[in-house]
Amino acid sequence: MTTKRRALPVLLERDFRKMAATEGATVEIECVSAPDPEGRFSGEWLFYVVNSAGERFMLVTALARERVVNSPIGMFGLAFGKLALDHLDVPAIAGDVRRGMRSLAGGRDPVE
Repeated sequence: MTTKRRALPVLLERDFRKMAATEGATVEIECVSAPDPEGRFSGEWLFYVVNSAGERFMLVTALARERVVNSPIGMFGLAFGKLALDHLDVPAIAGDVRRGMRSLAGGRDPVE
Protein backbone atom coordinates (compact mmCIF):
# COMPACT_ATOMS: atom_id res chain seq x y z
CA MET A 1 0.00 0.00 0.00
CA THR A 2 2.87 2.43 0.71
CA THR A 3 4.12 2.01 -2.86
CA LYS A 4 0.77 3.17 -4.21
CA ARG A 5 0.79 6.23 -1.98
CA ARG A 6 4.29 7.27 -2.99
CA ALA A 7 3.41 6.88 -6.66
CA LEU A 8 0.88 9.71 -6.25
CA PRO A 9 1.78 13.28 -7.05
CA VAL A 10 2.71 15.08 -3.83
CA LEU A 11 2.52 18.65 -2.51
CA LEU A 12 4.27 20.52 0.28
CA GLU A 13 1.99 22.19 2.83
CA ARG A 14 1.90 25.66 1.26
CA ASP A 15 1.06 24.29 -2.20
CA PHE A 16 -1.41 21.83 -0.66
CA ARG A 17 -3.24 24.67 1.11
CA LYS A 18 -3.26 26.75 -2.05
CA MET A 19 -4.74 23.92 -4.13
CA ALA A 20 -7.29 23.05 -1.43
CA ALA A 21 -8.55 26.65 -1.58
CA THR A 22 -9.21 26.54 -5.34
CA GLU A 23 -12.71 26.23 -6.78
CA GLY A 24 -13.89 22.63 -7.08
CA ALA A 25 -11.08 21.12 -4.96
CA THR A 26 -11.85 18.77 -2.08
CA VAL A 27 -9.82 17.30 0.76
CA GLU A 28 -9.69 13.60 1.63
CA ILE A 29 -8.41 11.93 4.80
CA GLU A 30 -7.19 8.32 4.88
CA CYS A 31 -6.84 6.30 8.09
CA VAL A 32 -3.51 4.45 7.93
CA SER A 33 -3.78 2.93 11.41
CA ALA A 34 -6.90 2.99 13.55
CA PRO A 35 -6.98 5.02 16.75
CA ASP A 36 -6.46 2.98 19.91
CA PRO A 37 -8.49 3.99 23.00
CA GLU A 38 -5.78 2.44 25.18
CA GLY A 39 -3.13 4.57 23.47
CA ARG A 40 -4.86 7.90 24.08
CA PHE A 41 -6.69 7.56 20.75
CA SER A 42 -3.54 8.03 18.71
CA GLY A 43 -3.73 6.76 15.16
CA GLU A 44 -2.26 7.71 11.79
CA TRP A 45 -3.95 9.71 9.04
CA LEU A 46 -2.89 11.09 5.67
CA PHE A 47 -4.35 14.14 3.92
CA TYR A 48 -4.98 14.40 0.18
CA VAL A 49 -6.35 17.16 -2.02
CA VAL A 50 -8.28 16.41 -5.21
CA ASN A 51 -8.41 19.24 -7.73
CA SER A 52 -11.38 20.01 -9.98
CA ALA A 53 -9.90 17.81 -12.73
CA GLY A 54 -9.89 14.80 -10.37
CA GLU A 55 -6.11 14.67 -9.83
CA ARG A 56 -5.18 13.51 -6.31
CA PHE A 57 -2.15 14.89 -4.42
CA MET A 58 -0.78 13.76 -1.05
CA LEU A 59 0.47 16.16 1.62
CA VAL A 60 4.17 15.57 2.31
CA THR A 61 6.89 16.98 4.56
CA ALA A 62 9.77 19.15 3.35
CA LEU A 63 11.75 15.93 2.83
CA ALA A 64 8.98 14.58 0.55
CA ARG A 65 7.91 12.00 3.14
CA GLU A 66 4.27 11.29 3.87
CA ARG A 67 2.94 13.92 6.29
CA VAL A 68 1.35 11.59 8.85
CA VAL A 69 -0.94 13.15 11.44
CA ASN A 70 -0.99 10.99 14.56
CA SER A 71 -3.09 12.83 17.10
CA PRO A 72 -6.58 14.32 17.29
CA ILE A 73 -5.13 17.73 18.19
CA GLY A 74 -2.91 17.60 15.10
CA MET A 75 -5.92 16.63 12.99
CA PHE A 76 -7.99 19.57 14.25
CA GLY A 77 -5.09 22.00 13.90
CA LEU A 78 -4.43 21.07 10.29
CA ALA A 79 -8.09 20.70 9.29
CA PHE A 80 -9.45 23.90 10.79
CA GLY A 81 -6.43 26.09 11.52
CA LYS A 82 -4.52 25.68 8.28
CA LEU A 83 -6.97 24.29 5.73
CA ALA A 84 -10.13 26.01 7.07
CA LEU A 85 -12.24 22.96 6.17
CA ASP A 86 -16.02 23.32 6.14
CA HIS A 87 -16.31 20.13 8.23
CA LEU A 88 -14.12 17.31 9.47
CA ASP A 89 -15.01 13.70 8.72
CA VAL A 90 -12.34 11.52 10.34
CA PRO A 91 -12.09 7.85 9.36
CA ALA A 92 -11.44 5.51 12.29
CA ILE A 93 -10.86 2.20 10.48
CA ALA A 94 -7.52 1.48 8.77
CA GLY A 95 -7.89 1.84 5.00
CA ASP A 96 -11.05 3.97 5.18
CA VAL A 97 -11.03 7.26 3.25
CA ARG A 98 -13.39 10.18 3.91
CA ARG A 99 -14.04 12.58 1.03
CA GLY A 100 -15.81 15.81 0.21
CA MET A 101 -14.34 18.33 2.66
CA ARG A 102 -13.85 21.79 1.21
CA SER A 103 -11.48 24.56 2.21
CA LEU A 104 -13.28 27.80 3.07
CA ALA A 105 -11.96 31.29 2.54
CA GLY A 106 -10.19 32.80 5.55
CA GLY A 107 -8.94 30.86 8.53
CA ARG A 108 -6.15 31.56 11.01
CA ASP A 109 -3.40 30.76 8.56
CA PRO A 110 -4.61 32.15 5.21
CA VAL A 111 -2.98 31.15 1.95
CA GLU A 112 -0.74 33.95 0.70
